[in-house]
Amino acid sequence: MNFSDIDALNVVGDSKYSACIAVAKRARELGLYFSAKRNMERINVVAPLVEEHIDDPLELAINEMKQGKVSFTKVKNES
Repeated sequence: MNFSDIDALNVVGDSKYSACIAVAKRARELGLYFSAKRNMERINVVAPLVEEHIDDPLELAINEMKQGKVSFTKVKNES
């Protein structure tokens, strides 16, 4: 995996931190999906949205974000 790909995600969000958090959350979902698929379980998680033969959830999440398949919105907590 090329680590310079993280810089391309800065266009997607307002900061690198936000982009990294979004990618980490999506990678966690993809990890659950692959685990459930391996154990032949049912799970309510969206399957990978890009057609690539990669088993690394983090790399898949980065590719999904770069291709615009996954986006995120910032939510303000008002107390």
